[in-house]
Amino acid sequence: MDIDTANLGDDELIIALSEQRALLGESIANDYGCDTVGGVTRKIRELESELDRRGLST
Repeated sequence: MDIDTANLGDDELIIALSEQRALLGESIANDYGCDTVGGVTRKIRELESELDRRGLST
């Protein structure tokens, strides 16, 4: 999933982070493999960094 974090509104950013966290749990539970888990983990870090940059919290 390609998400342009800089162009998301604050609420959209928080929702995207929640969705990625849920996907991470699903990926681990269903053993989707290291590549999927790694990709989701990177996206979560990117979204969290954008939240920090904006001074928002979840």
